[in-house]
Amino acid sequence: MTHAESMVELDVEELLSELWTLDEQGCHARQEAVQGSKLSNVEIVLDRLVGSGLVRLEDHRVRMTDAGRDVAAGRIRRHRLAEFLLAHVLAVRYEMQIHRTACVMEHVLSPDVTDSVCSFLGHPPHCPHGKPIPQGPCCRTFSNAMVPLVQPLDRLAVGSTGRIVYIVPRDPELLTRLSSLGLVPSVCVRLQQTRPATVILIGETTLALDPSIASQIYVKRL
Repeated sequence: MTHAESMVELDVEELLSELWTLDEQGCHARQEAVQGSKLSNVEIVLDRLVGSGLVRLEDHRVRMTDAGRDVAAGRIRRHRLAEFLLAHVLAVRYEMQIHRTACVMEHVLSPDVTDSVCSFLGHPPHCPHGKPIPQGPCCRTFSNAMVPLVQPLDRLAVGSTGRIVYIVPRDPELLTRLSSLGLVPSVCVRLQQTRPATVILIGETTLALDPSIASQIYVKRL
């Protein structure tokens, strides 16, 4: 692939990822897609997407085809997994550094390496900003042999200690209840038992949690 062809491919992926983000916001207006794009040649790239069957135009709306969504999902997945790795595992504190580094990593991660990173992280469902991470083959098959570094609390071995990385509550009020108990990201907990209740030690306090709640708390094994 020539340099020019590579640049065209990058522009295609860039516009598709922008359309993905707009789609998450419920926006499909062509005008907003064009005006909000980072690309100076956005109209040319948009025509290329239409010609390639990756995007279709409906009146004044832009919609990705299934093929277009597959391409966009790959890039979005790489970026958000990179953000998760940088923020939660490598503990990079500065948002701008996280974003810039993730922008580089999204271009260099191969499919196999991306799946390895995803498995290593425990198939996180959301990026640090709460946006969903598109699933990959490893998420759908759960065939990874590596024990993930980040995993639900109830999957820790009894007697193990982990640091809470994030919580994905099915009930929005759960975050408030857990916070009042001291269960927030960066806190260390020790798993005492898993059945009939999940019993953990946090500092000098022993807490008993319903197993369904424990499965929503993700920890990094220490």
